[in-house]
Amino acid sequence: MDIVLANPGEGIEGGTVTAVFVKAGDAVKAGQALVEVSTDKASMEVNAEADGTVEAVHVKPGDKVLVGGKLLTVSGGTKAAQPAPSAPAKAAAPATSPPPVPKPAAPAPAASGPTDVLLANPGEGIEGGTVTAVFVKAGDAVKAGQALVEVSTDKASMEVNAEADGTVEAVHVKPGDKVLVGGKLLTVSGGRQPAAQAPAEPQNAETAKAGASAAKESAGGSRPALRADSPAPQPVSSNGTATKTLIPAGPATRKLARELGIALAEVRGSGRAGRVTLDDVKGFVRAERQRVKEGGGAAVAADGIIVNKFGLPPLPDFTKFGPVEVTDVAPIRQTIAKNLTLGWRTMPMVTQHDLADITDLEAGRKRIVDALPKGTPKITMTVLAVKACVAALKEFPRFNSSYDMNAGKLVLKKYYHIGIAVDTERGLVVPVIRDADKKSIRDLAAEVVALAEKARTNKLAIDEMRGGTFTITNLGGIGGTGFTPLVNYPEVAILGLSKSGLQPIVKDGQIVARLMMPLSLTYDHRVIDGADGCRFTVRLAQLFSDPLRLLMET
Repeated sequence: MDIVLANPGEGIEGGTVTAVFVKAGDAVKAGQALVEVSTDKASMEVNAEADGTVEAVHVKPGDKVLVGGKLLTVSGGTKAAQPAPSAPAKAAAPATSPPPVPKPAAPAPAASGPTDVLLANPGEGIEGGTVTAVFVKAGDAVKAGQALVEVSTDKASMEVNAEADGTVEAVHVKPGDKVLVGGKLLTVSGGRQPAAQAPAEPQNAETAKAGASAAKESAGGSRPALRADSPAPQPVSSNGTATKTLIPAGPATRKLARELGIALAEVRGSGRAGRVTLDDVKGFVRAERQRVKEGGGAAVAADGIIVNKFGLPPLPDFTKFGPVEVTDVAPIRQTIAKNLTLGWRTMPMVTQHDLADITDLEAGRKRIVDALPKGTPKITMTVLAVKACVAALKEFPRFNSSYDMNAGKLVLKKYYHIGIAVDTERGLVVPVIRDADKKSIRDLAAEVVALAEKARTNKLAIDEMRGGTFTITNLGGIGGTGFTPLVNYPEVAILGLSKSGLQPIVKDGQIVARLMMPLSLTYDHRVIDGADGCRFTVRLAQLFSDPLRLLMET
């Protein structure tokens, strides 16, 4: 029987073999790990479906394998136990009629056994989240669809709901706990779950357990490490050699190493087949810290100051100077900080300022709004700015691109997904209006209102904040005469709108009062030259100043 790579998830075409745990001739048991494959989202073990003997191993660490690709060949196994035939009648008591054939047992209702509620994968690139609320306790009766736990990721919050009626047996998390995808949240029993929906072991259980342990440690918890129940045997790889280019490690370990700026090749793995674990990375950091104290560490800045993973010296102990309060930073606020730091470090930003005469546009906007039926989404200056920006982006396509500095390529996007920055209590979020060039002004008005409301009520889905090509941030409702918005990486430009006001303007030889709106365009100077940045803002000012031209261009 050939063991092939099953489809690990939507959009994944294959993976890289990071470890082979068996060799030809090995006897294997059902459920035993045979091969580990790492995709761009997670690592997973491919297990034996039945007892048997390995006939051949077709891959080695470092090999790329497509979904459906052959990994191993196993023979002589007995698959999952089949229903045993009925026992023959005893010879001492010959039957006068054939023994009755037992009826197949009816499927046992899935109501009796306990079911673990796990954290499902909320979206691409997300490895876990922080528990922000637990709505039930042990002993509570729950209904299908009832919210059990709220988890906040670095992009949005989501509720984990009960799949069926039942009773909460145990709650395994509390607010503030870090949980990886596949991590256990609660145990529910007595529910009427469909028989086909038995909970599956998460694809990357070892990583999830290790990540949960690390999260508990970082949060000050005392839960023991969850790796004690890992299989004791440590099979060796089939070729007996390690690759220089691929180090076996789970997603949580790789993420921690990236954040700390550590090359996994420098860390000695203690796991099966040399797998680098979270504990290995943390041990490496402790050893490096000790080397720094002893004067031999690479984490000492040029001026002799020990710096952290962000290249910054540690903060002083402020309690020496007076009372302080230390609060947790929400995951979304941490992500905002990381993204802005990434953008600031990777791209030289320039901001171009200009003024747009919106006197006629604002007068027309008010006439339209006043004529709309009550309850109709209002046409705001942000909505009109979306239309103006789409027109300008079509004329200046480099503003609708991303720069791949590693490959030396510029990715010009043929679609127009406009991000709208929304101020919320949790921080700034940027929902995206997809295909803004194909929507009418009324359609855009309705979508802007709906997305802003979802943002403020923490109901935005992950996909509603992805794929933006250009961003607009409007501070006109608050005030200010101009500012420098920071580009939302990996975009290359962002438009900021400030509060409009009456200003004396010379028009047709006369000084008249005109309603002027400040424009602030920040762009990536690696992609966009200053002259084009100026042309873009001038074009926007023209579109805002002439309502008819704005309608004709869009």
